[in-house]
Amino acid sequence: MSGLNLRKSKELYERARKIIPGASQTGSKRPESFAPGAFPIYIQRGKGSHVWDVDGNEYIDYISGVGPISLGYCYPAIDQAIKKQLKDGIIFSLMHPVEIEAAQAIIDSVPCAEMVRFFKTGAEATAAAVRLARAYTGREKIANFGYHGWLDVWTAELIPSLSAKGVPKILKDYIFSFSYNDFDSPKSLKKILEEHKKEIACIVMSPISYYEKMKDNYLQWVRELADKYGALLVFDEIVTGFRLSLGGAQEYFRIIPDLACFAKGVASGPPVTVLAGKRKFMEGMKALQITTTYGGEALSLAAIVAAIKEYREKNVSKYLWEQGEKLMQGLNKIAKKIGIRAEWVGYAPISMFRFLEEERLAKDVMSLFLKECAKRGVLFRRGGPVYITYSHTDEDIEKTLEVGNQALQIVKKAKEQEKISSLLKDVASVKLTRRFA
Repeated sequence: MSGLNLRKSKELYERARKIIPGASQTGSKRPESFAPGAFPIYIQRGKGSHVWDVDGNEYIDYISGVGPISLGYCYPAIDQAIKKQLKDGIIFSLMHPVEIEAAQAIIDSVPCAEMVRFFKTGAEATAAAVRLARAYTGREKIANFGYHGWLDVWTAELIPSLSAKGVPKILKDYIFSFSYNDFDSPKSLKKILEEHKKEIACIVMSPISYYEKMKDNYLQWVRELADKYGALLVFDEIVTGFRLSLGGAQEYFRIIPDLACFAKGVASGPPVTVLAGKRKFMEGMKALQITTTYGGEALSLAAIVAAIKEYREKNVSKYLWEQGEKLMQGLNKIAKKIGIRAEWVGYAPISMFRFLEEERLAKDVMSLFLKECAKRGVLFRRGGPVYITYSHTDEDIEKTLEVGNQALQIVKKAKEQEKISSLLKDVASVKLTRRFA
């Protein structure tokens, strides 16, 4: 096959570079996250599990809006709920009944949820959880695992890196990172809690590590440590919520946190996030300066009600596991048969994949794989989950395995003939934005 026609994508990107810092609202959507020059840059529309770029190319999409699309693009039940609410309005001068409906739908689904608040970004919801934990405990420090957004409270742990420029240096003294499945190293949660006794307000963590499964009841151990040291346990379920199970990772692993944050998937597309938790903690929010004009935006809340109804009635999480397993097992079988060092690992609804080469070669191999898959109508993301949706059909999975086989064959041959660089001549053919444009 010849390369993709991406003329309009490249033209739009050149315009965007001049008027939008970084050319994108989302760092992980920038061209450098894929195979720039040989991968679409702008999507025009989506339907089900497929998307069409501005040049008219069609793809099976496993990026899924970087996570929010859990049922599918233009999914009928979600669109109908939004259209119905739109007739009455989007946002109002006072509260709207749909706030109660959406909160109750979450309380009926999520084990830790006794009270609920709504926000617009995952960073907001997780930062609100920290504020609440600090207020409840009277402590100020955080033990952290995972990425929770761009706000200062989180970016502080990256000081003195360039990406943390502009964040007050003193904030680094208030956040301490630990490793997943680590019971006793110097960077373990246990060591942090021992060193900062009666100072840690909360343990904020993704309940999974994407490249490895939980070992030796690790989350139960974390729950016990939180209780022992008087810290609130906060699960960042922005990715895992409504995917691993209806009630998220906490239901799947049967470990109940004190607070939990949800976003991607909670409404299958519309921009809304959730902080939920036990009543004795959540009630403290009414006295705190945590408020947002758009938290009660009614279209997204109506979508939450519709999405959770679909998840429950159609057992969506079971389907995500089944389709995800087919894809993971199929691609791993192909990679093994071809003899290429690649692996798809983690949890089937949100699996991860990588090439087991030295860093520079792995980056080039990934670029070639992404390029060849896109050319054949399949979109994957570099360094991000493979998001399965309820709209990914058996035919989609079969086509993806066929494309994956072809792409991996090309990668294998290019490695053997040392021709990867020649096959990547069109990659980086677009002029990328500087990190701080």
